[in-house]
Amino acid sequence: MAYTFFPKDLPEIEKTLSNAGWPEANINDAKNLLSLLKRRDPTPVNFDLKKPNNANISRTLQDDISLADIKSGAGLTTIKIKYGNGSSGNRGANNRGNLFEPQFADAMLAWWAGEEVSNKDMLAAIEDLNKTYDIEESKKFKVDVVGGENTRRPLVFSPRIQLTNPKGNGFDVGKSVTDITVTTDKRPIYLSLKLGGTTTFFNVGVKTILTKREIQSGSISNANGKKLLKMFGVDELKFCEVFNGKHRGSVDNRPRYDSRALQHLLMSGIGFNYHIIHKLTGRILSKEMSKAAMTKAARVGAPKIYYGGKGGKGKRIDIEMASPTYIFKLNLRDTQGGDGYPTRLMCDFKYR
Repeated sequence: MAYTFFPKDLPEIEKTLSNAGWPEANINDAKNLLSLLKRRDPTPVNFDLKKPNNANISRTLQDDISLADIKSGAGLTTIKIKYGNGSSGNRGANNRGNLFEPQFADAMLAWWAGEEVSNKDMLAAIEDLNKTYDIEESKKFKVDVVGGENTRRPLVFSPRIQLTNPKGNGFDVGKSVTDITVTTDKRPIYLSLKLGGTTTFFNVGVKTILTKREIQSGSISNANGKKLLKMFGVDELKFCEVFNGKHRGSVDNRPRYDSRALQHLLMSGIGFNYHIIHKLTGRILSKEMSKAAMTKAARVGAPKIYYGGKGGKGKRIDIEMASPTYIFKLNLRDTQGGDGYPTRLMCDFKYR
């Protein structure tokens, strides 16, 4: 099973979850979630019928309301919540992203065989790949869909903060980020397939360096935690106040950040030696991520820090900045629907 139930009204929840054998308390929690969030999104929650103690909150809401506020507002007693789009969104078991990969691979194989590629956007992207890498000159042509491997890339802090690259050296991340690997006579071509207007460059854990105990004390003593906050220019006291529910919300337009360290982190997250195939509304973007393109993409200006998120009331820190290529949106927050203390650092981007 997967998160495939997207209720539209309370009677549908009552009928479906009762038939699935859910306890009454869990059904009430599910109803309260829908009642709280319905005005914000037509299908704000999704459920796995085999997991009565869990629910996904649509990712479209993650910038509008925190998990802690949802938990409190809905008065949840049994269900644990996290952000997730379920199987109808970008990341579920039968998601559009996972479908896009084999569809694009099949289109490439059809093109190589001289068959018609009916999807004109895919054909344009394939022709751009051919123009960039002279694919049609190769005698060998092999297409492997490998996106399901999901290579983990946690943070390291010495000598500088960066994402690890378990399958490559330095910022050459092709093998680590590939969803489709195309093998030709000359070289392997690593394709990173993306979907939607705003997508994620990296999503890494931070709860071992920004611990609940230290945040509750009002002071961060973990060396790596201090280093991370200092890089962004995040004020430690305000940071602790936000997650302790004692900060009313504020915006810092001129933080004292470490420009070189921040660009280094972004370059490690973006990397090079791969090709982006990004399905957007009405088109597919085809872009080679070379070393020069990576450097340009990571050349950001000063960050803007939102204590309490954009609304100022959440238990989260949002950080926004822009380069000539991307608008970056980073956030520190609890993504697991727990006690509201930060568990992950996420970096999303959209094109300028």
